[in-house]
Amino acid sequence: MAINARNATAADFDKAAQQKANSTWSWLIFAGIIYYFFDWWAIIPGLLMLLNGVQSVSATLQARHLRKGTYKIPNPNNGAPDGDASNM
Repeated sequence: MAINARNATAADFDKAAQQKANSTWSWLIFAGIIYYFFDWWAIIPGLLMLLNGVQSVSATLQARHLRKGTYKIPNPNNGAPDGDASNM
């Protein structure tokens, strides 16, 4: 899911973080299955699991920055109540 950082709300980042977290669990299960049958080939889904985990944490941090008003990219939702300017 691609997010436009210049107009996204904190809820958009929260949704992306949840999708990435769900994907992380899916890759973990898949890596476990691959490891059981093919040993070291589990590195590939393991790396994808790690990537999704990092992206989930990053999206969560971006949502927090929007809510606190410390988001570094110009965004009208920066510092708005709950990170959404339409809530004003």
